[in-house]
Amino acid sequence: MSRLVAVVLLLLLLSPAAALAQQTRFISDELSLDLRAGPGNQYRIQRMVPAGTRVQTLEEQAGWTRVRLADGLEGWVLTRLLSGEPSARSQLDDVQRNLTQVQEENTQLQSALDEARARVEELEAVLADTSTERDALEQRVEQASRGLQLHQENEELKKEVIDLRREIQDLSHETERLRDRNEQRWFIVGSGVLAFGILMGLILPRIRWRRRNSWSGGL
Repeated sequence: MSRLVAVVLLLLLLSPAAALAQQTRFISDELSLDLRAGPGNQYRIQRMVPAGTRVQTLEEQAGWTRVRLADGLEGWVLTRLLSGEPSARSQLDDVQRNLTQVQEENTQLQSALDEARARVEELEAVLADTSTERDALEQRVEQASRGLQLHQENEELKKEVIDLRREIQDLSHETERLRDRNEQRWFIVGSGVLAFGILMGLILPRIRWRRRNSWSGGL
């Protein structure tokens, strides 16, 4: 019976240590805390732990708690200097870090926004140049269309000129032909008149001679 009571008392004494084991705590709002090799000020200091450091509790003994740091180093610190939440200093540092990160992100976003605005301005300038080039091309196309129309009109005028030249040539040939025919007719008429004159020159003397002879025989 006495052994059973002793076991129960031992379990009651060990239960707080078991409940404390593997819990996450934080160093309280102090500048630093001594991490000692044992549960007491007589043990040597292994390291000075800054305020707000995250530690893992392992066991508790006589107002001291054995903890493990992130790098695996174990030691003892005063239990009253441990807290279940980060210290105000640590929270302030976190807030400042977050603020710094937000400011950096804001700076990056502002830089990205400035680059985007500059890019938009470049694109607007390119668009303006493109619009100008488009207007110039439209003018060139219009001029080319006018030039093509003038070229077509010029070709048509050339064809009309060629046709007129052909007509003039045909008229010239017809005029020459008519002139030749007229000259031939005048030549024939002249030849006829000349022949008639010669013939009359031969006939008239004979007629006169016969009349004279007839007159002479009557007498």
